[in-house]
Amino acid sequence: MTVTSKSFDELEAMLADPEIPDAVIRPYLTARPEDSRPFDPVVVPDPEQVVMRPLDQVRAQGLGFLDWANRWSRWRRRKRFERRLEAGETAPVLVSEGDSWFQFPLLLDDTIDQLEPHYLIWSLDAAGDTLANMTGSGREYVEPLLDPTIGPRVRGLLFSAGGNDIIGSEPGPDGERSVLEKLVRSRVPGKPAVAHLDEAELDERLSTIEAGYRQVLETVAAIRPGAFVVGHVYAYAIPAFAGDPRDPMWTRHGRWLRDPLARRGFEDPSEQRAIVRALIDRLHERLARLMGGNCPGGAYPHGWLVDCRDLLDDVAEWADEIHPTDRDGRGFARVAARFDAVIRRALDASPLG
Repeated sequence: MTVTSKSFDELEAMLADPEIPDAVIRPYLTARPEDSRPFDPVVVPDPEQVVMRPLDQVRAQGLGFLDWANRWSRWRRRKRFERRLEAGETAPVLVSEGDSWFQFPLLLDDTIDQLEPHYLIWSLDAAGDTLANMTGSGREYVEPLLDPTIGPRVRGLLFSAGGNDIIGSEPGPDGERSVLEKLVRSRVPGKPAVAHLDEAELDERLSTIEAGYRQVLETVAAIRPGAFVVGHVYAYAIPAFAGDPRDPMWTRHGRWLRDPLARRGFEDPSEQRAIVRALIDRLHERLARLMGGNCPGGAYPHGWLVDCRDLLDDVAEWADEIHPTDRDGRGFARVAARFDAVIRRALDASPLG
């Protein structure tokens, strides 16, 4: 496709038309690997394709440029949601609150992008959003539940959180530090890889995730009785390896999984994958305790769990170490299909149907 350079105003005019597909806008975008974090890719106009005057630079910086794509992605989704409501569409209304598996701004068709044609989704998602922020004093997902027009139509909440807590990064005294380096002890030869998990640290973090999910489940039940909550467990992520075909523009490949584990002494890809799988399995155990809709013994009958663990076992399904691809109906398309199957079961079981 031939790309004709545009001004910053022309690019934002395209973004301001929510009916223009993200794919048409992507050629004018690039990413800043140095500013990106796990689950938080920083997407900006491509200086080779977008002409920005000094005034544009000042305006963009004032708008919070590192969050520019996130804000546009959310705005575009909200406008499409409103237009479809005004047009009288009767698809089930859902609220989504999540991290970059729910909003990978503009560069990938993520889970919510793939689900959007089938449902009316009030999206509150943001790349880089944390469980603490989603469940803190702001609790954005409460707004649509209380909205006098939309609230009575909401059938359920889609929730994606916890990734940052186990394979993300967080501020430290010397800058950003991978959570993996806190959860995994230094390698001891002859000891199984998964035996190096810091069980006390991991239990604390999983307990925080479980408490956050409980709060969401109980809040939704209190405000909108009969509505369901659909959460998920991430797929078994694949750390970067020699000859890895993935080459994401938004990060130096290996930065999020391979390199932190290597700093703990784990150089063997099979050991790295075993550790990541163990962490995701432990997250699944905690969430399965809660989601009684489709997990036997789960504490909350209106909670449903999408188990993506075994879904993406081919490196071709991944765009980077922790995000699925959106190419050729793979990756995020398969995640969305699994979500869709669980959502439909939850809709059928809901007393609001």
